[in-house]
Amino acid sequence: MKTKNERLRILQIFNRYLSYGGEEGSVYRIGDALQELHDVEYFLSSTAEMLGQGLGAKVMMPFNAAHNRGVIQRLERFQKAGKFDVWQIHNVFPGMSPVVYAKAFEWDIPIVHYLHNYRLSCVNGLFLNHGEACQRCIQGDFMPALLTKCWHESHLQSGFMGLILKSVRRLKLFEKVRVWVAISEAQKAVHVKMGIPEDRIHVIHHFYETKEEVLPLVGPGHALFVGRLSEEKGVYHLLRAWRELSMPGRKLFIVGEGPERRRLESFVETEGVTGVEFKGFLNREQQREIWNQCLFSVVPSIWMEPFGMTVLEAWSKGRPVLGNRIGALPELIEEGKSGYLLNPASSAELAERMEQCFRDPKRTLEMGQYGYSVLKERFNRRRWTQEIGVLYAGLGIKSLEKV
Repeated sequence: MKTKNERLRILQIFNRYLSYGGEEGSVYRIGDALQELHDVEYFLSSTAEMLGQGLGAKVMMPFNAAHNRGVIQRLERFQKAGKFDVWQIHNVFPGMSPVVYAKAFEWDIPIVHYLHNYRLSCVNGLFLNHGEACQRCIQGDFMPALLTKCWHESHLQSGFMGLILKSVRRLKLFEKVRVWVAISEAQKAVHVKMGIPEDRIHVIHHFYETKEEVLPLVGPGHALFVGRLSEEKGVYHLLRAWRELSMPGRKLFIVGEGPERRRLESFVETEGVTGVEFKGFLNREQQREIWNQCLFSVVPSIWMEPFGMTVLEAWSKGRPVLGNRIGALPELIEEGKSGYLLNPASSAELAERMEQCFRDPKRTLEMGQYGYSVLKERFNRRRWTQEIGVLYAGLGIKSLEKV
């Protein structure tokens, strides 16, 4: 056991996005768990704060994204008061700006950088360009992003973010960060390709806590998608597969909100797709009621999922996952044991697997039970705490309180 004197003071840094998502949830979950080993405080900002209200805020937005003076002042106050031994950075874009990195290097504060997406070499962070896989900017030339307006459908915004990311490269961030934490081997491989030294990237899978037993199935059993309704989540792919399915009485529940919802609903209406119910945002108890009615969960992502918390969530309910063979999903899902892995380009294959699950509910629930056991064994909080503890112990950082 660590003594109180061995605890480090860690400042956890995160710029929130306009909409709450899985990454933000992971940041808080990581910070809370890390409190078992060290003293953690949060330094938060948000894109919404940067956008502000009125014309003045909008005029200043590009300047703050490139060099946010307000963040510098706040960081100085935080560091002076807290005397933090290390900064654990999750995201600084776009609101905080790269000045966070510059100040850490200037003040000689070690950085542990948690990776959640691919933003350091992609202006939209997804390596997705208008629905197609794209890594043209991975080596630091962001001209393709400008030309194809792959962020917010804007040449201006795509080009400007490219310039910001170029400035990050000039800081020699890849070499200067003390250690990088990837959340999957697949994500690590991509960042090595970007140029981050392989020996500085440590893979620590996320964890998911549940104290509940497997949920019983109520009714005949339906299909479920839970997540943000955005392009990279592949809900169009799922709806096309559902259209090919002929299973009267079965439903596809779509739980979540996002910018694609209106277009998805329009597709269902114009194509005459039956049995689809858009549930929007549901609280925990409402989600539980939906899970009770479902046989399996579908993760139809078309981007390289860095991890996939929805997989662990499904297993926590005793439900298997049908996921695309892309990104980190093959690291999580064991074919035919905890779910099925599918060709992301084949809606017919997804339709076939869904029908198979519906026609053999006993086997489907057995896979969900297996997933539940995997969750408990491999993706528990205790395992995560041990691995992050080893990582921090290996840094050799001494608490400033001892100096």
